Amino acid sequence: MSDPVELATRFCRVLRAEGLAVGTGQIIDFCRAAAELGELYWAGLATLVSDREEIAVYDRVFRAFFSGHESMSMPEPQPDAPAVMRTAHTAGLADPSDEDADQQVAMASHVELLRKKSFADCTEDELHALFAAGARLPVATRRSRRYRAARKGSPDFQRTLRASFRTGAEPVRRAWRVRRLRPRRVVLLLDVSGSMAAYSRALLFFAHAGVRAQRGWEVFCFGTRLTRVTRELAQGTPDEALRRAADEVVDWDGGTRIGESLKRFLDGYGHGGLARGAWVVVCSDGLEFGDPEMLGQQMLRLSRLAHRVVWLNPLKEDPAYEPLVRGMQAALPHIDVFSSGHNLAGLVEGLAGALGPR
Repeated sequence: MSDPVELATRFCRVLRAEGLAVGTGQIIDFCRAAAELGELYWAGLATLVSDREEIAVYDRVFRAFFSGHESMSMPEPQPDAPAVMRTAHTAGLADPSDEDADQQVAMASHVELLRKKSFADCTEDELHALFAAGARLPVATRRSRRYRAARKGSPDFQRTLRASFRTGAEPVRRAWRVRRLRPRRVVLLLDVSGSMAAYSRALLFFAHAGVRAQRGWEVFCFGTRLTRVTRELAQGTPDEALRRAADEVVDWDGGTRIGESLKRFLDGYGHGGLARGAWVVVCSDGLEFGDPEMLGQQMLRLSRLAHRVVWLNPLKEDPAYEPLVRGMQAALPHIDVFSSGHNLAGLVEGLAGALGPR
């Protein structure tokens, strides 16, 4: 059998020839994800595809490239055997013993269960295991003004004209281009008041994973006041980062003044560039102790400034939940995505359904 890394590299080159923006960094991420997940198809889909329109191309290339490898054919979804539970032996990237394979399956199964377990019910060790396995965060992107060569898209007249010089000024070979994708800033506003005590630590774990994994993430904590903790979460282990963040946040487990905190954010940071064109994600239960009218006014300012406003409320875990508190009533008209953030699956699903090039 061919060397797994060489095989994966050749597959990525074929994808690049089909117009996907697959660089050296994506190839390295693909090899690492495939070795960790043990599933070639899903590892490539998560690391090599950056646009929903590219999924069809990826599927076609995957089927054609691995058509001679039965163990690498595209998997069918099975509720009793999720893809993350398959081992590297199935994907052909490793050859572990049966005992090692069983351990990998058990570990992946345990993490998959933790992803759907409420943060309020997770122990300290379970939170460490959950985020140590990787949050697989969605990437917020935007279309830049710059273009790249592609197999389809809008006509690239300049490259077409240059190529025609080789064919007697006849445009035999036409060139195409598409806009490049750039990361879009993501701003997390985390409620660390007393009513969110069961979720605050897990949310900071999530923020730490986001800041370490992707550029352009900014994190603020708020209760009765606003505190920027991006720098504290950017280095070290999760425990060290949370310890530094806790030293900065003086109103931990206190009251909640969402409207005043949003005003401080917009006055001090938002209009200065952090919120302009960004995804702003508010993680809070909406229990406002301040003036709801102020909250509504600041949410209106935020919606006009940000690209999208996402509100993740862990109380939405309950199917019978209705946003009847005054704070949520004032904020809802200015929210683009309203979802639950009570577990890791809810956090990722709420963001993945919203983030993307717009």
